[in-house]
Amino acid sequence: MRNKKRILLGVAALSIPLATTAALGPAAFATKAPPNPVSCSLSATVSISPQLTVAGVLSSKGAFGTTSVNVTLFNCSTSAGSVPNINFPLSINTPASKPGSDSAAINAGDNKKDYYLGLCGNFASSATIKDLKKAVKNLAFEGGVLKGAKPSEGTVGPDVGFNINNGTLKGGTYPTASHGTSIAAGLTNDANNSNLIGGCQGGPVDHIDIDSSVSTATL
Repeated sequence: MRNKKRILLGVAALSIPLATTAALGPAAFATKAPPNPVSCSLSATVSISPQLTVAGVLSSKGAFGTTSVNVTLFNCSTSAGSVPNINFPLSINTPASKPGSDSAAINAGDNKKDYYLGLCGNFASSATIKDLKKAVKNLAFEGGVLKGAKPSEGTVGPDVGFNINNGTLKGGTYPTASHGTSIAAGLTNDANNSNLIGGCQGGPVDHIDIDSSVSTATL
């Protein structure tokens, strides 16, 4: 009889933590961030000030133009399911520069010794990548910080565009494994972007169209 009481007491003791666990449920032990990677489609509005032209706008050393980018990550999913859309801004500062060997700007009347903003000829140069690298350095993102991202020109699906690879999101809602972040933004194949790539010969350019059908982000 004494042994039977001991067994019953042991069963009761075991049932307490089991009941507590059942009451708390899985939510009590869930992490705030969904499992990585988070894969999304990307759309963006890109506004350029001052607008890009062949000759640009006469300025001075140390002045800056600004490209404002508003990014939306949508159709985001993880191995655990979908996650909400993510929105974030990005500001790219472009310093005034000399026309250098830009023959189109020189032919339009620019002085090689002066500084200009909005020189269209600079868009397809390494200066754009340098400015973009500065913009994404230590970029605040969903409570974390993007580190080590390396932009480059390239192809995105059928489009020309920009790739940002090897980034690491530290902290925040979506921390990534080392060098696990990548962003690919394709430029829509339309008249506006063709004019931009062609040096703005068809007129000023004040925005860039992003092709959301092929642009992606992996966090």
